[in-house]
Amino acid sequence: MRTLLALILALCLLLPAAALSEVQGSVIPREAGFDYDFTLTQPWVRLQWKGPNEKGVKTLYAPDGHFTGSVDLRRGEGGKYTITVEDINLRQLFKQTVQLPAASSYVAPTGKANANVTQLQLGETTTGFTYSFLAPGTDYMLLYFRSVQEEACFPVYPINAEGRYEGEVVSDLTYARTLFKVQIRNGNGSVKREGEVRKAYIAPDEPEQLPGRLSGVVVCIDPGHQENHHAFTEDRGPGLSGRVVNKGGMAQGKTTLRRESIVVLETGMILRELLMKEGATVVMTRHKQDDFRTNLDRCNIAEEGGAHILLRLHCNMTSSDQKTGIQVYGPLNSDYAHAVASPAEYRALGQAFLDEMKKAVSYELTDKTGRVALNDTYVGNNWAKMLCFLVEMGYMSNTSEDIKLATPEYQTMLAQGMVEGVYQVALMRGWVAPDE
Repeated sequence: MRTLLALILALCLLLPAAALSEVQGSVIPREAGFDYDFTLTQPWVRLQWKGPNEKGVKTLYAPDGHFTGSVDLRRGEGGKYTITVEDINLRQLFKQTVQLPAASSYVAPTGKANANVTQLQLGETTTGFTYSFLAPGTDYMLLYFRSVQEEACFPVYPINAEGRYEGEVVSDLTYARTLFKVQIRNGNGSVKREGEVRKAYIAPDEPEQLPGRLSGVVVCIDPGHQENHHAFTEDRGPGLSGRVVNKGGMAQGKTTLRRESIVVLETGMILRELLMKEGATVVMTRHKQDDFRTNLDRCNIAEEGGAHILLRLHCNMTSSDQKTGIQVYGPLNSDYAHAVASPAEYRALGQAFLDEMKKAVSYELTDKTGRVALNDTYVGNNWAKMLCFLVEMGYMSNTSEDIKLATPEYQTMLAQGMVEGVYQVALMRGWVAPDE
């Protein structure tokens, strides 16, 4: 038994060393920040840094595995920082501790920094948040904030003699609709006032529609769920018995803590742009996080828009954190489904669509990475009078898929796959003619 335990311990001690050897590169300290340059055998990594008054993490994507860039310290005072690189399964690949020089312009705050803080107000912006508060008689106060992706504490200064403080905090690392926890502290670090605010999301302007291979095809994009939900009950579908209560449950990222509703909305907007560049007409069922839509509302929007196909974007979640892949669901027994296509044709169309998505994200074309299924489960599928697929783009319960789903790079890959999928479906249905 002792020999076995010793062997297990030896293997555990060897694993980090093997992992660390996978990265070739370096971290170069510079004034109030650092540059990085390293090469791996994988295209996705997470870069993290942690020092005396701030820490951050960001997901990086490089198709060739060569990652370069820089990080600037928010406070500018420098100090001892630990920089690590992880793969997207959170396995450590690289670790280095460095002393970062302070900015040449950095001056430590001095003076009175303690008062009764009142009138704290926090406001959402698309880049971070705004703050304002009153701390009479102070020369500075400390503003601390944290999100899942970033944490920092730095001095802020009054804008007038009455001790009014106001300003804006920019957090490029923090994802849209992620929660900030904010504290106003005195010079010794004691909390005087605190609050919460989310980073705002505003949909991009509608892009220009260009002529292309999907000209004449109308696609309805339905980003699933919404941020503020209330329960509702709907009939299961035409020709189907029973009613379904929709309680609004949605997936949430295991690591990023992002909500399914914002991930699918961001991806839907990218998909809209790519489809319109290919000539398609696009109808959106929602543009904001708080747009409330029932399943019947969404189907009606698609019908009123003359959609050839309705794409219902979702993210998956399960009790197993090992499950990965893309799933495509279509309706089976509803009267509307039968009027659109036979089950065999529905499966063939769904498979063509799914295969293009898998190619776009470099997944094998096997059932292990996702499959097509037809059922009566989804009310929004059953009431669609046009071809309809519910697309589960990945599992937010899986660490690696959750991390990738949060990034615009991976969202774009998924959207590109859906564009190709729509094109293949359009060819099979005769909506467009093959390229000459």
